[in-house]
Amino acid sequence: MPQQHAPVPEVELAVSLAAEAKLAEPGCPCPAAVGFHGLGQKLLFQAERRYAELDGRRLVLRPETTRGLPAQGFTAMTFFGDWPASAWAQLREDDSWDSGDTQGALYRWEKDHWRRVKATEADEQYGPWYRGDGSIGAIVHSFGGGYSAQSVILPLDPQSKAPVPRLARRADGGQRLFVLASTSLPTGHLFVLGNDSQNPRRDIPCVERFSPGAETGTLEALPLPPQPPPRLEWRSLAARSPNDAYVAGVLADPPEHMGPTVSYLAHFDGTTWSLLDVPAGLWGPEVSVAEDGTLWILNDTPDANPALSVAFSSQLLRRAPSGDWAQVRLRTPSGPVGADVIISHVFVHGSVVWFAGFTKAQRDRVLVWTTAPMDAMLTIPP
Repeated sequence: MPQQHAPVPEVELAVSLAAEAKLAEPGCPCPAAVGFHGLGQKLLFQAERRYAELDGRRLVLRPETTRGLPAQGFTAMTFFGDWPASAWAQLREDDSWDSGDTQGALYRWEKDHWRRVKATEADEQYGPWYRGDGSIGAIVHSFGGGYSAQSVILPLDPQSKAPVPRLARRADGGQRLFVLASTSLPTGHLFVLGNDSQNPRRDIPCVERFSPGAETGTLEALPLPPQPPPRLEWRSLAARSPNDAYVAGVLADPPEHMGPTVSYLAHFDGTTWSLLDVPAGLWGPEVSVAEDGTLWILNDTPDANPALSVAFSSQLLRRAPSGDWAQVRLRTPSGPVGADVIISHVFVHGSVVWFAGFTKAQRDRVLVWTTAPMDAMLTIPP
């Protein structure tokens, strides 16, 4: 039976400072107006309405990359697809970090500019559905109340005749999963995480898996430890291959961790889901997996001084392919990154890991680090 780890050893990770951005409004640990976007080999870093592209060993502001996008009133929720043949962007109507329920629009890149395709509804969030044949579709979630009871998978090419997956249904025709997250692989495999709505008296976390070209998926309940707290919260999903997928979360007594909590991590090996050892004390974990199988978990931790304007800190955990855990501290050539820095994003792009964060004292100043060597640091003005 997997165990809850005691405190894990600390290690330092050598990183380069890649960028510094000044925000027009203060950041937070999960600012939707700050983040990384992967478009195949292309990497973008977003700071509100400004976008920097990775060019060799430096980030460079490239206004032409965003030609056709609104200059005011909209920020990106996501970019997805493959640059430049099939690149898509979903924007929303304002840049407040808590504005996921505002309306926006879907755009497609065409030769040298973004073309507006359609308006998107409130609470509607697009994500990629890679079809395995080089084409791309979308999985569209309507996140109301923290989950999506109406998620739709659709082709983005209206001429496409290929089969389109459909999520499992209940006997009354409603969607069986209350969807929390999804991830799609270039191979055409799709993982969808949620709670089984067929049993409304108990939260049963499940994953529905789709193979390339399949219209129906395989719905599987995730394993749970003996006598767990009743709800799996703060779930996060990541996959490196069809045989290497992860779900991280916290088993807790609702509401919002007011009762006892148990850290949770499950792994899919291509055949079955199984529980893994995981450090105790997870609070709001976000999981990422690198090309070599290294697992990264970004964890929010409550602050000892709740009187501060930011009453939490961040913890960066790394699980090596061997299964060994470590708590990671970033170190630049000029010295270690201070303990007052809150890491808000971890993004894996190829074999390189990117981090973004800010200090408690300067929430409007975002810093970007990377495990790749960089020739220069980019300064992004507000």
